[in-house]
Amino acid sequence: MRVLAVYADPGIPLDGTKGASVHARQTVSGLLRRGVEVTVLAARRAELWELPCRLLSPPAGRAPLRGLGPALRWELDVLAFSRELADVVPLGPGDVDVVYERYALWSLAGALLAERLRAPLVLEVNAPLPEEQARWRGLALSEVASGIERFLLRRADRVVCVSSALVERAVAIRGSRWGVELLPNAVDTDRFHPSGKKVAREDGHRGPVVVFAGSFKPWHGLADLVEAFALLLRAVPAARLVLAGEGPERARLERLAHARGIAHAVRFTGAIPHDEVPDLLRRADIAVAPYPKLNRFYFSPIKLAEYMACGLSVVASACGDHAGWLEEGASALLVPPGDAGALAEALERL
Repeated sequence: MRVLAVYADPGIPLDGTKGASVHARQTVSGLLRRGVEVTVLAARRAELWELPCRLLSPPAGRAPLRGLGPALRWELDVLAFSRELADVVPLGPGDVDVVYERYALWSLAGALLAERLRAPLVLEVNAPLPEEQARWRGLALSEVASGIERFLLRRADRVVCVSSALVERAVAIRGSRWGVELLPNAVDTDRFHPSGKKVAREDGHRGPVVVFAGSFKPWHGLADLVEAFALLLRAVPAARLVLAGEGPERARLERLAHARGIAHAVRFTGAIPHDEVPDLLRRADIAVAPYPKLNRFYFSPIKLAEYMACGLSVVASACGDHAGWLEEGASALLVPPGDAGALAEALERL
């Protein structure tokens, strides 16, 4: 089988450290291991791309649109860019069997290519992007973004969703359950597994180490984790917290740690290469996924699969699909979303 994999979001560098970048690489890697011939089309050039497949990307140096407000200018620019992105592909009808696109806000590249190459379109949906963009970042052309989402979900031959909440949304917009599949995010268990050798502890520390690995976004509940850790230190002064990742919440979290008087026990690693995450996890005792209260939980956390694959004790908010496949008291301790006190109690219990 020959697959053209399309990653049209300019905010997802395929050689980056964010979860979306990792997921893209692991998806392509998984296809390659199954003997699929993959050509990748990416909005951003990936200088550190190492997978053994063809990578296409547009030339650098596009001139952005001018004379508009920043949000509107960016949205129109990305919309125009998705059309140009499709032109980069030097393929014709019969050259691929499937066009597989990770749904990106404003992107029509996958649909255009499926039409031109006369191949079925498989759309991978990881989030309700118009809703997410409007809530967390602002959206100027909301009706256009929703119209593109509606068109793609109805146009695609198959829709692959990472959570049941996204399946329900896709079915409602598509008007049919036919062709909509649930495929939760997975983990590379060749890379993430309990170490057979002794791994050096976090900075040689002898007390319990709690770790979070992921991006510092508002919906990851890291402020609740810092508050919970401040409570934990009263009972377990030797505990340490490692926050591995980067994102817009970092400065606020650092200020919060100082305000609570626990900065000495919290280490911010910054973004680290994904290849280094397994050893980072193996140096810890407890891993946390502290999601806050959200109106609708549509995530499929890669971090939880990585935590469990490395054999860590897990504390997670009881929400979304993972609350159904984490067994309370066996594979994890589950706490109410946004409850720092319950999170501290679970950490202390472990």
